[in-house]
Amino acid sequence: MNRASVEKMIGKTFADSLDEVILTLGDSEYTYTRRDFIELLGCANFSAAPRLERALKKLNITSPRLLYKTDPFSLVRLKGVGAATLYIAMCILDEAHYDVEDWWGWNETNKVKFSAFKHNAIKRGAKVGHE
Repeated sequence: MNRASVEKMIGKTFADSLDEVILTLGDSEYTYTRRDFIELLGCANFSAAPRLERALKKLNITSPRLLYKTDPFSLVRLKGVGAATLYIAMCILDEAHYDVEDWWGWNETNKVKFSAFKHNAIKRGAKVGHE
């Protein structure tokens, strides 16, 4: 739906909020607004966006390419990163045409639930001196 229609029916304040940047990777080259989340990424979890942005800054990830080079374990072992935050990272990779299943390391034997995956990531990180 175009901005003019949204502004006319719901109001300017809501239309303005759709165009606010809610996630930036590194410099301003990769910025995402609420509208981008809905139209480009196909997700609308706006509350997880700041958590992902903090995690990406902590890991010095400034582009989808660098995100793809970073394994999911590095993200989920950080405090505040859960399934919704990881899902947004997956949507960013998918929109940038990276193979999310390849990034995830998915194979038919990997059938653990996310809670077990996160637990294993934290446990694995503690063994090698990560957070």
